[in-house]
Amino acid sequence: MATVIIPARRGSTRLKDKLLLKVKDKPIIYWTVSNCLKTKKIDKVIVATDSIEIQNALYDLPVEVIMTPMCISCGSDRIAYVAQNINDEIIINVQGDEPTVAPEDIDNIAEALESENCVSLYFPIDKEEDFKNPNIVKVVMDKNNYALYFSRSAVPYPRDVDFEELKKLSLANKHIGVYGYKRSILLDFAYNLEPPAIEEVEKLEQLRLLYNGYKIKMLKATRDTLGIDTIEDFERFKEYLLNID
Repeated sequence: MATVIIPARRGSTRLKDKLLLKVKDKPIIYWTVSNCLKTKKIDKVIVATDSIEIQNALYDLPVEVIMTPMCISCGSDRIAYVAQNINDEIIINVQGDEPTVAPEDIDNIAEALESENCVSLYFPIDKEEDFKNPNIVKVVMDKNNYALYFSRSAVPYPRDVDFEELKKLSLANKHIGVYGYKRSILLDFAYNLEPPAIEEVEKLEQLRLLYNGYKIKMLKATRDTLGIDTIEDFERFKEYLLNID
């Protein structure tokens, strides 16, 4: 059994109440949930939130909403709070501010988790400005597409080649923050593993798994995604919806 859990905390620092901002009269969280409901290999979609307003925004969707404590500070801890009370072996974390993740990519993660413990997504970076942007997380992989490292820095650093050569070598890759876990791994991550220094420095939770010896299988996404962190991202999402009509 595979369950998608969407952490949806109302509080946000860079874009106030971003999950409740509306496009075409529907809030961002509504678009994210609707997208996840299009999957074919997911048995259940759950929203884990600390907000009655977010719960009310989803009243007409076939999704379970579970209220979680406001003191939970990160998405992984929020989904672990829910996962400890369900029996499904496969848990997929789709962030509430990721309304454009392809449903087939979520299905691909669920399928890969039949043989893997942790799975996530990547997509090639096309623009050098994105490669240098610390808000876009980069991933370096081994020959079998397991993650070696994640960073906000431009990695691998192109010492003797330019960015175009880096692209030809398939070495400029964006990490898309959708995670699939075996339930036991998620609970170990949230309740047993202390955040290492590299996680604290980079502010990237996935480094906790690598630091503790877990392997993360990376799947190439069918398309890039648009996470919404700023007003510029929000405007791009509005344009995106206009273009797919």
